[in-house]
Amino acid sequence: MLPRALNSVRAGDPHANEGYKSVAYELARDFSGRQLDTVVVPTSRADLLAGIGRGFRELAAAGLIGREPRLVAAETAAAAPFTAALRHPDHADQERTRVAAGPTVAFSLGEERPCRQGLDALWRSGGTAVAVDDEAIMAEHRRLAAEGLFLEPSSAVASAVARAQARTSGGLVVAIGTATGLKGLVG
Repeated sequence: MLPRALNSVRAGDPHANEGYKSVAYELARDFSGRQLDTVVVPTSRADLLAGIGRGFRELAAAGLIGREPRLVAAETAAAAPFTAALRHPDHADQERTRVAAGPTVAFSLGEERPCRQGLDALWRSGGTAVAVDDEAIMAEHRRLAAEGLFLEPSSAVASAVARAQARTSGGLVVAIGTATGLKGLVG
């Protein structure tokens, strides 16, 4: 067992984390010939974020992509430890960051502290974290549904952040959707 101070270093299932690299491989394949500028990932424990980051690092090291895209952790404002952590300039302070997690419509998201694997993925890619409040999440959720894309609110967080990133970046921005909106209807 790790000492309590090192708990933020722990990752999720290493097999799942390794498998998430395939998302980067699929994005590289699907956007072949185009440089991805930013990939926005709905983030809680950061397993998916870290796996995608590792996949892009492997692709860049093999010369299969020109450069790794910047990763962005999309969080709910009700629990945004990565957003809070990145306000600190020192990495050690970032790792010690804690927030109070509150209720949110993005029920699949929300942690009280950032995981080291997520911070590492953001540091390596020159990335950032952005928090979105419930009102903006639900507005994006409804907008996507009106266009025929029914995602759970947690995935709408990434779409809302990607939309804002695309307005300012001038590059190709991709949002990762992690679950259908049907997930929230069962219960």
